[in-house]
Amino acid sequence: MNIYAIKMAGVFMIATSTLALRTGFIARWIAFLGYAVALLLLLTSRNIEGILLVFPLWVLLVSLYILVNNLRGPTQASASADTPAGDAS
Repeated sequence: MNIYAIKMAGVFMIATSTLALRTGFIARWIAFLGYAVALLLLLTSRNIEGILLVFPLWVLLVSLYILVNNLRGPTQASASADTPAGDAS
């Protein structure tokens, strides 16, 4: 794999982690993990064995988190926010 592709994966992870922190679509710890792993990708090259698997594993983690979170359904707070203020039933 090209060194440029590894660096671009790190930039993608920084952008996605920033969006995650601002919008809250994934847990904060996953976003911070994304920052840490992105720094690892940006500052190292192919010297570390298995560095190529870091990005796909992080994408898998984010995907599984979103899938599980959507399968649970709406939380109690968001469900009560969806009801109109005058409707107390």
